[in-house]
Amino acid sequence: MNKTVKEIFAAISHKYHVLTAVFTCFFGIALFFIFSSTMTSFVGSFLHVHPSYTGGEIAGDFVTPVENYDLVRYTVYQPVTNAKWQQNAEYWQLLLEFKNRDAGNQKLMIYIKFTEPESVTDYDIALQISDGEGKVYDNNGTYLCSSEYYLLNNGSTIKLRIPLQDKKIQTVLGAKKTYHYIEADKSATSSPLEVNMEVRKNSRKEKAENAAYVKHVKELYAQSRTAETFTTQASDAPSSDDIDACLSYYSHKLEANPEDYLSMVYYGMYYAIKGGQSNIMSAVSLVNKGFEYMDKAAELSYNKPDEIEALLTRASVSASVPEQVFAKSESGAENFIRIVSLTDDINLKAYCYVMAYECYQKCGKDSNAFLSLQEAKKVLQ
Repeated sequence: MNKTVKEIFAAISHKYHVLTAVFTCFFGIALFFIFSSTMTSFVGSFLHVHPSYTGGEIAGDFVTPVENYDLVRYTVYQPVTNAKWQQNAEYWQLLLEFKNRDAGNQKLMIYIKFTEPESVTDYDIALQISDGEGKVYDNNGTYLCSSEYYLLNNGSTIKLRIPLQDKKIQTVLGAKKTYHYIEADKSATSSPLEVNMEVRKNSRKEKAENAAYVKHVKELYAQSRTAETFTTQASDAPSSDDIDACLSYYSHKLEANPEDYLSMVYYGMYYAIKGGQSNIMSAVSLVNKGFEYMDKAAELSYNKPDEIEALLTRASVSASVPEQVFAKSESGAENFIRIVSLTDDINLKAYCYVMAYECYQKCGKDSNAFLSLQEAKKVLQ
């Protein structure tokens, strides 16, 4: 029996607000802003940031690259040259995100080769990270330079910028590929991580194929969630169609327990949905208020049970609101990518990757988008 999307999801238990967030937000919040082109164009003109300020375009992005280790993400950027207002005008950025907020205490080595390595011990430069700094050595152990070292995201992320002053390091500027071998606490990558350093451009045919693939992954995820949730029992929460009743319900839940991050994220979600049903001035205020609650909920849920549900709700709203007005696409993509590192559900992993792909596209991060889509394809191989 064929059912419309609305009919299918109306039958799903209110207990599973994740699915409500994923679909209701897309069809509720975003529609209101479709005709706000004048405002979005005006605001959007102030939001573009040149890649040299943020580390350059992403060349490679790896989730959980090292087994049995707290490193959940390793990101390699394309080298930056002629950067303005930076500590170094020419640099190469690497980003390491850890599961826990103790990145400053991490000690690890990254061995990098600018041509295909013959063995693990075959490398051009080695980056030593310890005691709050990064030092670069050549393959003879000779010190070359120190990198810029930044501890970010409440201590969970290390950003390194390697100055491109030494000729041995400058080799990266002409490298078509780089190979990275990470070693830490008796754990290491099983093989070097291969990074394509060349800028890619999508053809019209490839864009159409990508769009079809994204649609396919979303359908797979919707089917898996629908089959899973039809067997659940309803909770005492009101119908998700009654926005004001839901806001009242979760308001009472938060009064009883201000640290209830699931109620908090749903409360924020319904504020955002209400914004999509309001006039333009009220809409912006309501959506922003919703994000205040969702942001706090995401923070409170870190490394706790149901973190996935909290992040998926926030990320879904971030993906649905206009990027030019709220600039939430990138943070939404980051939420989706973190979910990938937290779940073993193949359909959810692929779904989060394609959602990250769309979010990165919206905020102009094409390299990130490409890599996210490639990861989605690997998951479902």
